[in-house]
Amino acid sequence: MCGVKALLDSGCSTCCINSDYAQAGKLEIQELPQPIVARNANNTENISGRITHYVDLRMRIGPHVETCTFLLTCLGKAEIFIGLDWLMEHNLKVDWQEQTMKFSHCPEQCYMRDYEEHQAMIDMDSVHLDTCASNMEEGESILLVDFGKEVDLQLKETPAQKFAEEAEKERSR
Repeated sequence: MCGVKALLDSGCSTCCINSDYAQAGKLEIQELPQPIVARNANNTENISGRITHYVDLRMRIGPHVETCTFLLTCLGKAEIFIGLDWLMEHNLKVDWQEQTMKFSHCPEQCYMRDYEEHQAMIDMDSVHLDTCASNMEEGESILLVDFGKEVDLQLKETPAQKFAEEAEKERSR
């Protein structure tokens, strides 16, 4: 099991993992039935092109444990984005000043190790992932849900990047 900093990103439509991080971790990478277009915050297509692969990982945040599907794409320097679909499904109670969260609306498929501990606020940097295959029981399988044709990653560009792009366009004219 490895600890990883994950970004809770309501601007990203689904959970994603950096392709380089997944390959370096020798995760069990699966192919999607059809490619998905990944768009950045500025509506350009992601540098890695269409999303063609995913990984299923067991994710642990404090006492909360579940299997989650992550799409492989380029996330810049980030390793994991936990997207809007996951955030909506879990409807966390977040204390932004203390940087803690509480799982008070988990779906049934989530596993809570200790209910009392589960009701406590937990640090937002306590995300752990491990490969699902090593934790699955014999005969257990994972159903991949159709995510649609596009994933909106909402990778933010900095004002400096925007300025450089505009300057490049002006030079090209």
